[in-house]
Amino acid sequence: NEELEEIIRYAKLRLIKVYITVNILIKESEIEGLFEYLGYLNTLGIDGIISQDLGVVRMVNQYFPHIPLHASTQMTAHSLQDVLFLKGIGFKRVVLARELHLDEIRKIVSSCNIEIETFVHGALCYSYSGQCLMSSLIGGRSGNRGRCAQPCRMKYTLLKQGEPVGQEEYALSLKDMCTVAFIPQLMQSGISSFKIEGRMKSPEYVASVVRTYRKYLDLAEKQMDYKVDPEDLEAVKSVFNRGGFSNGYYLEKPSKEMLTPISPRHIGVKAGEVTHFSPKTHQATILLEKELNPGDGIEIVRSGLESTGTSISKHYEKGAVIQLVFDKYIQKGSEVYLTKNHNLIKSLKNTYHQSVKKTPIDLKIYSKVGEPIRIQAICKEISIVYNGDMLEEAARAPLTKENAVKQLTKLGNTPFVLNQLDIDWDEKGYMAVSKLNEMRREVVAQIESRLLHYEAEAPRTYSPIQCLNSVEGSFWSIRVRTLEQLEVGIKLPEIKAVYWEWQYNNTLSKQAYHLCQKADKPFYLALPHIIKDEIYERFKEDILYWEALPIAGYLIRNHGTFNLLKHSLKHKNIDYNLNIMNNEAIAMWHEQGAYRLTLSVEIDKEDVQALGGHLEKIVYGHLPVMTTAQCLLQQNGLCKQDANQLRNAQTAYEIQDRKGVKWPIHTDCKACSMQILTEKPLVSGTVAKWRCEKPGYLRLHFTGESAEETKNILKLYLEKESAKRKSIKGVSFKSIE
Repeated sequence: NEELEEIIRYAKLRLIKVYITVNILIKESEIEGLFEYLGYLNTLGIDGIISQDLGVVRMVNQYFPHIPLHASTQMTAHSLQDVLFLKGIGFKRVVLARELHLDEIRKIVSSCNIEIETFVHGALCYSYSGQCLMSSLIGGRSGNRGRCAQPCRMKYTLLKQGEPVGQEEYALSLKDMCTVAFIPQLMQSGISSFKIEGRMKSPEYVASVVRTYRKYLDLAEKQMDYKVDPEDLEAVKSVFNRGGFSNGYYLEKPSKEMLTPISPRHIGVKAGEVTHFSPKTHQATILLEKELNPGDGIEIVRSGLESTGTSISKHYEKGAVIQLVFDKYIQKGSEVYLTKNHNLIKSLKNTYHQSVKKTPIDLKIYSKVGEPIRIQAICKEISIVYNGDMLEEAARAPLTKENAVKQLTKLGNTPFVLNQLDIDWDEKGYMAVSKLNEMRREVVAQIESRLLHYEAEAPRTYSPIQCLNSVEGSFWSIRVRTLEQLEVGIKLPEIKAVYWEWQYNNTLSKQAYHLCQKADKPFYLALPHIIKDEIYERFKEDILYWEALPIAGYLIRNHGTFNLLKHSLKHKNIDYNLNIMNNEAIAMWHEQGAYRLTLSVEIDKEDVQALGGHLEKIVYGHLPVMTTAQCLLQQNGLCKQDANQLRNAQTAYEIQDRKGVKWPIHTDCKACSMQILTEKPLVSGTVAKWRCEKPGYLRLHFTGESAEETKNILKLYLEKESAKRKSIKGVSFKSIE
C-alpha cells in the first residue's frame, strides 16, 4: 500500500492520471476483502478502475459510483454490440480486444459515445483475452487470475490424422505488436487512449517504448511530414522483441507472419554471422554487421537447437571479423544477435533515474514596503494566494528584484517548473533570504496539497448478496452439435434442456428444434463465442428468425449477443466463458435480465456452495482452452478444410505439445476463428454431491462424440450411484477439480 500511495502521489503532482487494475476474477470467498480494497482505493483519489468481473462492476456501481470504470480487454469486447452493452452497465471506457482491424475500430468509435482504448505496443496473446483456460487447466495457473504460465510460448506440432503436417515450431507464439509506423491513422480513427503493454518488463523497456511513442505522437499531432527514423525502431527492438514486430491485427488478416520465427524470448537485433567454427577449439569466427561494446551480450541462433551466447569484454567495430569461444557446437552461417546493448541500457537508465517530469506553474509576486509579500501560484485550474511576512524598509542594502526572483523561483527539487513569472517588486525593501526560502516552500506545499486533495465518499458498510436459488432440485442439460447426439439425448427423461450449437445453419437447426418439439424438450440455440460486426451484419436476420419461434431461449457466449437480444422475452442463458465466480456477478446478470448462469469451470468446488441464483455447471465435455483469431489450418495451406469432425481419427486436426499431449482443433470458417480444445474431456468427480446439495442444472457438453459414445456417457452420468467417472472406449477423462 505504501508503494502504491507513493506512485499515486508522484503521478498526481505531475498531472498524470492513475488507473488501478482490479482485473482478476473474484472468488466468493474474496468478496469482502475486495470491498475493503475498493474502500481503500476510494481514499486515494484514483482516476479509474479497470476490471473484467461483473461482480466488481456491480460493487463499484453500488458503493463507489464516483469511481470511473474501464472495461478490461479481458472482457473480449470485439463488436459494437459488446461496447454498447458495457456502456449500458456503467463503463466509461472500453479496452477493445486486440484482434480488431482498424476499419472495425473506426466503425465502433463512430457509432457509440464512449471512450475507446486499444493496445498499440507489446505482447499479443494467441487467444482472445479472457477466453483462455490453457494455463489454468495445465498447471492451475489461471490467466483470468493474473497467473498465466504462457503455454503458448512453447513448441507445438500440427497433426492431421495423427501425423505431423509440418515441423515442430512456436505455432502459438505471436510476435510483439508495434504500431509506430501508422500512429497518424490510429489517431485519426478517434481512439481515446493508446495502451502500451509493459507488464513484467524492465524499466529500460518502458523507458525506450514510451519515449519512442511520445516522440511520434507529438510528430503526428504537429501534422508534419511523418516518417519513422529506423534508428528509433532499432532501439526499441534492442530492448525487447521476439524476432521482429508485427502490426498486430490493425492492418492485416492473421497470418503465419505474426508468429515468432526463431524464439518466443527476446532475440535482439542481428549483429553478424558465423563464417567458420572449429569443433576442436570451439572457436567461432564472426563477421560483424554492428558495433559491439564492453558489457554487450550476444546470442547465436543454432538451427533446430538451443541458442548459445556470451558477453563482450572489448570494443569491436562494425565490419570487423572476430573470434569467440562457445561451449556448444555452432553451424557455419548461424546468425548472431545483439541481445544486450550495454550503452543503450545505460542511456535509458539516465532518463528515469532522475525525475525530469515537471508540472508547469505560473507565479505572480507583489511586494511593497510595510505590507506582506503576496504570492499567487497557478497550476492548471488551481490557484492559491499566499501572504508572507512583511517587507521591511532596507536600512542599508535593499533586496534586489533579481535576488528575490532567484530565491522565490528556485524549484529544482520540487515537482514543478516555472512557466511564467509576473513580479512587482519594491526595490526599497529588505527580507532575509531564509524567509524567502520559507515562503517558497510554503507555496509549493500548498500547491501540492491542492493537487493531491480528494474528497473521498464516506465509508459504507458492505451488505453481502443473498442470491436465492430459483429452482429446487438438480436437473440435467446437454449441449450437442450433431443430430446423432441429439437423438440419443432427447430419448432420456432425465434431460430437461437441450443446447443446440447453431453453426450459422438455420436449416439444420430447425431439424434439431423439431426433434426437440416432438420429444417435449426445451430447445436453446447456442450462439457463437465470437461475433464481430461483419458477422452480425451477415447473420442478424438468421439469429432474429428464432424470435418468431417458441424456442425456450439462447445460450449466450459474449456481451454483444446479450445486448442484441436484450429485449427478447425468451430465456437468455449465460455460458461458462463469461467467467462467473461470485454472487455479485450473479446478481448483476440477473438484474440485466439473464435467466440461467453457467459457472466458470475454474471455480473451486468449495466456492460453489456459497453461490445462489439460477445456476448451471458443466460436469463433462471437451471445452475450448483457447479461442483465437488465428488459424493453424490457414497458416499451413489447409484453409476451409473440415475440422468440425473433431474426434474422428480419420479427419481430426490436433496440436501436440512437447510432452506428447494432443489437443483437438475446431475451426469456425464463417467467423474465421479457431478453438483449441481440452485434450481429454473435463469431468466433475463430485456430481453425486452436487445433485444432492446444490440446486441447478448439470450440463453434459458433447462435441465430437459418436452416437454410441454419447449414449454411454449419458448412461454413466445419469446412473444415480455413479460418482466416479470411468473410461469409455479408450477415452480418458481429466478432472475439473
